[in-house]
Amino acid sequence: MLANVILILSILTAVAALVGAAFLLLREHNDDLAKAEGDLASLALTLQERTDATLQSIENVLRDVVGRIPQACLKANEFDGYAASQATKAVLVGACHTLALIQRIDLVNARGRIVGTSYPRPLADPIYLRDTSYYQALANDPSLLVYLSEPVLIRATGKRVFSLSQKIKDTDGNFLGLIVSTIDLGHFEKLFDSHLKPRSLAITFYRRDGIILAHSPKADGILGRRFWKPSTPLQRMVVKNSPTLIRDVSWIDRKERLVALHPLAHYPSGIAVSRTLAELMAGRRLEARLIRFIAHLMDIAIDAASLLGMKHVRTGILRAASESYLSRHDILTRLPNRLLFSEELKRTHLASQREGRDFALHLLDLNRFKDINDSYGHAAGDEIIRIVARRLRDRLRKSDFIARIGSDEFAIVQRPTRGRQQVMDLVTTIQDAMKVPCTVGNTEIEVGLSIGVAIASTDGRTSIELMKAADVALYAAKSDPDRSYRLYDASIKDPRAERRALEGALKSAHDNREFELYYQPILDLATNRMWGCEALVRWKHPAKGMVSPLQFIPAAEESGLIGQIGDWILEDACSTAMSWDLPLKVAVNLSPVQFQRRDVFSSVKQALDKSGMPAQRLVLEITESVKLTEEATATLKRLKALGVSISLDDFGTGYASMSYLRSFPFDKIKIDQSFVRGMMDASDSRAIIKATIGLANDLKISTTAEGVETEEQLNALRLAGASQAQGYLIAKPMSREAIATFISDLRGTWQDKPSRARATGTSWS
Repeated sequence: MLANVILILSILTAVAALVGAAFLLLREHNDDLAKAEGDLASLALTLQERTDATLQSIENVLRDVVGRIPQACLKANEFDGYAASQATKAVLVGACHTLALIQRIDLVNARGRIVGTSYPRPLADPIYLRDTSYYQALANDPSLLVYLSEPVLIRATGKRVFSLSQKIKDTDGNFLGLIVSTIDLGHFEKLFDSHLKPRSLAITFYRRDGIILAHSPKADGILGRRFWKPSTPLQRMVVKNSPTLIRDVSWIDRKERLVALHPLAHYPSGIAVSRTLAELMAGRRLEARLIRFIAHLMDIAIDAASLLGMKHVRTGILRAASESYLSRHDILTRLPNRLLFSEELKRTHLASQREGRDFALHLLDLNRFKDINDSYGHAAGDEIIRIVARRLRDRLRKSDFIARIGSDEFAIVQRPTRGRQQVMDLVTTIQDAMKVPCTVGNTEIEVGLSIGVAIASTDGRTSIELMKAADVALYAAKSDPDRSYRLYDASIKDPRAERRALEGALKSAHDNREFELYYQPILDLATNRMWGCEALVRWKHPAKGMVSPLQFIPAAEESGLIGQIGDWILEDACSTAMSWDLPLKVAVNLSPVQFQRRDVFSSVKQALDKSGMPAQRLVLEITESVKLTEEATATLKRLKALGVSISLDDFGTGYASMSYLRSFPFDKIKIDQSFVRGMMDASDSRAIIKATIGLANDLKISTTAEGVETEEQLNALRLAGASQAQGYLIAKPMSREAIATFISDLRGTWQDKPSRARATGTSWS
């Protein structure tokens, strides 16, 4: 027995000595390997973000199509007829052309039959999709809303495609059918191919169950198969669904690879980027031979231990330790990652409550890190992250805890703390550490930090509450140009929470019909008659009353709801205009987001068709923020060909007004109210107005001056040659009922031909 104990101790001592020698030999090699690991992880993150954004764009197109379905048609007995109509086919075709990688869009009913399609030819026979994986999954799983299908090869075209499908629910929330988009995998393969610089690099777009959706470089027979073998480290790490780095043998080329995994943020899939270990070890063959020799000696020692009943020591212990470490540490900085940080924060918070010791949570965010990456490259950005991590780590106590929890975010748990001053001392220490520029190569780069701090005893009853408090403080610090840190205070307002609440209220407002259109008359200065109206959306909140468009329009644009709201505005404005006693024009504003996410032509055409209003009575107003891409310009030309007028709003307030006029033949220019209000006191405003009107006359374009509030302004605009005027002097915006009465009164005045008394500040004849 004693001999066995001595033998075991001798083996363990020898193993410890050999491990120490191995670490000395590997130090230089590990630096190169760490850089390669960082490069793989960085590329996986980049491709994950690009892929996730592309899928979100596709889903937004599908969501827009579903959002167009009238409530009355979200019923089983109405859905098929709506989906099969020519109007719906036009919507589906338009949606297909929104993104080049969308090959086809189909509407499928609850029985699995295609009832509407963007496919140009009529479907000769009924097509059922009941046996497809996406129908089975979405029809049978109530919690599942979106599904990515397996890739297939279309033999007729030679293209590889897969489907992104979205569930459609009826008005009661029951399964009504699917909207299915067929996606060209060539888009992803082209993206991945552009990054295949190292010879052995491989990129895989995989589903969470391991199914390969796309792979570069191309290899026969791998799409649709799982890219891991059962019961392997790779399978276990994919199932865990967190960013990590792992070594495993690929069945595709049967080579051992270093694999960086990064799951997509919004979809059950991920990106794997890998290189062969043979390529990574190239140039280090001497070290490799030494490492193999040491490993051989260790194997001998461990085999001896196995004789004493210690089987699988080497394989089990080393692999388990490797997987555990990689899943809880950041590859680039070797700091704990968000997973380990969350676990440590919970433990620290529980210990603090149990033992009565206080601690502080510091969240740190690098300022302008995206600009640094864009200006100096991602390699420089990675080096800065490493430098910042070292500086922070070197200034902490052994009892403190630091982690990298995001691309440019760090978290520090300062424990224990005795009073606010000690917390402030650490903030000052961190700020002092970053006063010295970071040197990357031969370049010195100034790097700043924003810090948000929350103290456990006062700012969070749970670790989650404490994290939220520190995050609010960090956001406040980043939003304040005069302060680089903030301690959490209950009085700090979080505009992000307000924005989220506003977006939720907007969705309810749209569903509950809380939006109203008001109409502001526009005066024709040549005839002194009413030219038409501008439709202005208002939100009548049940609790807050009228909410300013300046508040809710940006939120609607960011959330994507502007598409549905914009369609409603078009339809309501056209139907209202058709109820007037005079055939006046109506002007409607279009958001830049509508051009990005919707088929504007189809929306306008649908509004005109529903209302029966002639296209010549509709004026669409856009600003310079609408980027006149080839697609946007083509859409505007189609609208003009239809008879719709296009107006350039807020002219002169942007940087590209003149070039904008060269890009498209506008029908009208709207002079911004900031120039009109200042025209009587500022000579430069008068000069700009005169120049704008002269330019418009040369281009045969009419002009509307906004914000007219005084008779002096109106007279000056007449003398300058403006075509129309709009503002409170002419008339304030009115509700649907009020504008109808206003127009009806005008009609009587025009028929009787007497001079009408002053109405709302000006004369109408």
